[in-house]
Amino acid sequence: MIKEDNNLVAYCGLYCPKCYKMKVSEAALNLKKELENKHVCGKIKCLSESFILELDSLIALHCNKFCKDGGGSQDCKIRICCINKGYNGCWQCNDFESCDKLSTQFIENIKLINNKTKENQS
Repeated sequence: MIKEDNNLVAYCGLYCPKCYKMKVSEAALNLKKELENKHVCGKIKCLSESFILELDSLIALHCNKFCKDGGGSQDCKIRICCINKGYNGCWQCNDFESCDKLSTQFIENIKLINNKTKENQS
């Protein structure tokens, strides 16, 4: 098992290298590369201009930096909130479960981080 780097845990509790944006971006890039193969696309007319533009927009989701290193959306409400409160992440907030900025996925990740933090303190 690969040890995860805690510095790569975003303010919302997602682990940046496993973020859906990174996964979708990498998948779109790989798909575009495969479809550019003449042996594939010569047989099926798959690379319409609109399709290429859609793939490129998915590829553009890739972050060049991770969340706490300045990557991702600069206007992320979660990041702004944590920075303003001096938190390393939402898991340090007592009100995260009722926060309107967090989806269920984030809340579940934050609960896991809380449990892991408690285990490490024992």
